[in-house]
Amino acid sequence: MPALPPYIPPRDADLDPWSANFSTLITATPATYGLTAGDATAIAGVVATWHADYLLITSPSTRTPSAIAAKNAAKIAMLATLRPYAVTISLNAGVSSANKIALGVNPRTSVPLPITTPTTYPVLTIASALALQHVVYYKDQLAAPSVKSKPYGAIAVQIFATASATPIVDPTLLQFKLQATKAPLAVTWPSGARGELAYYAARWVTRTGLVGPYGPIISFTVA
Repeated sequence: MPALPPYIPPRDADLDPWSANFSTLITATPATYGLTAGDATAIAGVVATWHADYLLITSPSTRTPSAIAAKNAAKIAMLATLRPYAVTISLNAGVSSANKIALGVNPRTSVPLPITTPTTYPVLTIASALALQHVVYYKDQLAAPSVKSKPYGAIAVQIFATASATPIVDPTLLQFKLQATKAPLAVTWPSGARGELAYYAARWVTRTGLVGPYGPIISFTVA
């Protein structure tokens, strides 16, 4: 099992989506994590309070000293509730490694999962278009919009892209462009591609070279 980062992100900007994912999954099926509906309610309550207070300090118009103090207090209260649950779940051998990883906690006692061929695909979006360059984001097809993690076993995303005057509907016809471990990533084009549509598709790859299915093709004009 590869080493996992600390189960509670230190940065508030990362803590917010982590806690939302933690609460959402437990609320949906608390028994999956060895918990009860009452546990899910307690978790959802402190996460909702934290999220509301955190949003206030992200806007300059509402980022006041009192709002910051309220956010800090809500964070302390939330972590005091979530941390024991996270530790309990991570040590619960009855909760699978896959479910622990999806929740965002370290699977300390579960039997390690073998690294198999990825079964999901990356979904690509073009964040911006510069001169002869596209800025590309990706996420797993099953992940929430705010979740940037790759599926279990995948270490990188492979980007395939071709600029063409005619439509491309088969991803195997696209040229390999690059392999990346973080988003956003920049894809540059030669001057001859100016004005053409660039067609993109992507797939996950593991450390041993196992590759998953291609995601849907997207296209964007080369500026």
